[in-house]
Amino acid sequence: MRNLFEILDRWLMRLMAVVIFISTAVIVCLISFLILSRYVFGWSVVGMLELSTLSALWLYMIGAVMASRNREHVTVDFTAQSLNGTRLAAAHDLAVSAIIFVLGLFFLSLSWDMIEWAFRRPQVTPGLSIPLFAGQAALVTAAVLGVAYTVRDIIKSANALINAKGEV
Repeated sequence: MRNLFEILDRWLMRLMAVVIFISTAVIVCLISFLILSRYVFGWSVVGMLELSTLSALWLYMIGAVMASRNREHVTVDFTAQSLNGTRLAAAHDLAVSAIIFVLGLFFLSLSWDMIEWAFRRPQVTPGLSIPLFAGQAALVTAAVLGVAYTVRDIIKSANALINAKGEV
């Protein structure tokens, strides 16, 4: 079972790397074109800002998932580094993971409400008529994957706490 999760994680990391690369390239190209077209040629190209904003939203949300995956999203290094003993460090990791889990569930709940609203009252962007769901999907993806990685962290932290030896 553990191998299945590791394979899934590797596949997901590759997919996220592709999304990060493509969204970064799109942002750089579109913003460069937008600046050039406005200030050099005097053109106002419809939809460039919409596409770059959509790409930026996906970049930010996938970046947040990667930070969550690496346990780098919410940390207080001073506290974690000042703890002595494996049990105390494992208890700290478990407490941090539990707090992140609660916040992740809140984020997931808000994302779900947003999706329900989007299905009841579908809206599109003004320039290219891109459904707003395209951007909202990035938030839902980040919420689901963030909670999944937090569950992984809770399991790891609980196992570390159970198996830890040392000071309390």
